[in-house]
Amino acid sequence: MSRPREELIRELAGDLTPSPRLAPARRAALAWLGACVAFVALVTVATGPVRPGALRQIVAEPGFGLTVLLGLAAGAAAIFALMRLRIPGLASGLRDAAPALALLLAWFGLQLAGWLAGLAPASKLGARPGCIFQVVLFALPPLAAALFLARRAAPLERAWTGLLAGVAAGALGALAMELACMRDPLHALLAHLSPILLVALAGALLGRLVLRPL
Repeated sequence: MSRPREELIRELAGDLTPSPRLAPARRAALAWLGACVAFVALVTVATGPVRPGALRQIVAEPGFGLTVLLGLAAGAAAIFALMRLRIPGLASGLRDAAPALALLLAWFGLQLAGWLAGLAPASKLGARPGCIFQVVLFALPPLAAALFLARRAAPLERAWTGLLAGVAAGALGALAMELACMRDPLHALLAHLSPILLVALAGALLGRLVLRPL
């Protein structure tokens, strides 16, 4: 090997900087969940009252309790999948996103069934003007946090990673409105859950733009 080539290799190696050490996927997901659930809860209370009796309804109305459980499960599954997907070779986009997407679909389906069958009582109590916009606004900081954590790694499937960030963040905003705004399955579908799709799409687009390839 010639001397100039050896010097070039040494120069290139000298310019390398160590990658930041990544927390395990489960720990990182739990940290995101804890911080972002706390943030969304605080901003929800700061911007208006929670619907009277909402917490009691989780136990008293099995259908409502199941919708809340599905929302939490969808958000948690999405962020856990994202934390795995950010590490090359650890996961694949569609396969790891499937549980979160299935739970999200079940959440939509339960609300749709409640509306069609008239099983869930509709009430204007606690209605929040502009709740559809609040879902999106409450989801933006958690979305940014999820993308920041993903960008510290090197996700290969950037669109899937961004989409999962959007699903996780949007689910938190939707859950906040489920507890704070009026109880009505059709209203929940149109104003609380449908914004998740918008945030997920935004996440997928941002993933393509801001998550650097390996």
